[in-house]
Amino acid sequence: MPTTVEARAEAYRTRPRSVSQVKQYEQCPYGYFLTRIAREPELQAAWLAQGVAVHAAAEEWERSERVMSVAAAQEVFGRVYVRMANAALAAEPAEDGWQASGPYPGFADLERRWHLGREQVERYVAWYEKHPDEVVWKSPDGVPAIEQRFDIEIDGVPVVGYIDQVIDHSKHGPVVRDIKTGVLPTMDDTFQLDTYALALELEYGVECRIGDYWSGKTGRPSRARKLGVDRDSVVDRFREMDEGVKSGNYTPTPAPETCARCPVQRSCRFASI
Repeated sequence: MPTTVEARAEAYRTRPRSVSQVKQYEQCPYGYFLTRIAREPELQAAWLAQGVAVHAAAEEWERSERVMSVAAAQEVFGRVYVRMANAALAAEPAEDGWQASGPYPGFADLERRWHLGREQVERYVAWYEKHPDEVVWKSPDGVPAIEQRFDIEIDGVPVVGYIDQVIDHSKHGPVVRDIKTGVLPTMDDTFQLDTYALALELEYGVECRIGDYWSGKTGRPSRARKLGVDRDSVVDRFREMDEGVKSGNYTPTPAPETCARCPVQRSCRFASI
């Protein structure tokens, strides 16, 4: 009889892929294995709760058709943040089991990000109140593209995910937009947005050539990224990751910067930190 880990490894051979899976696998296949298949204990991080809670507040504000007050949106943030923080503290009550953020140790960062998240929610509402022309695109069946789920195949690889929002921009047409509460991807990293644009095209026949990130740090969208320039690379990355998992290739690729942010570094004998 196979062990639990063996059973998960077998299940992952045919599971749908996602942008986050591809990025994690590319950073370190062994880290992917420890996190998703072996399910080793993970270091907790306050930025995870902040990101999820800001997304939840933005979604609720959008679903209210943008009439929800800032205070009410911040309450949504608070409920989600407290729930996630309490769950993380229950799983890891010791501060040395938390990742620091720069000079801020885990528990100090947990308190700090409560305030940062509330500020980012306020910035989110303020941006769209000042830019009412940036409305949420609706699918042909009239559903607003907020946390828009997609389920597609890319070169035979099943891929699932959620698009934070699609903005019906007066100048560019539909624009895929992802909400980021931390550091933005570099200008040449369009993999996530390219995948979302491809999903819109495959599911709705909508051509989307522009994407951007709404930044919680700046309170405004990033510079626009031109999408679809090298679609073959998107296809290749999903196919290569899928083939790697199917073949059981979990070769470690340790590097100081990657390992320092890895949530399963304590369980990795190859960690370079």
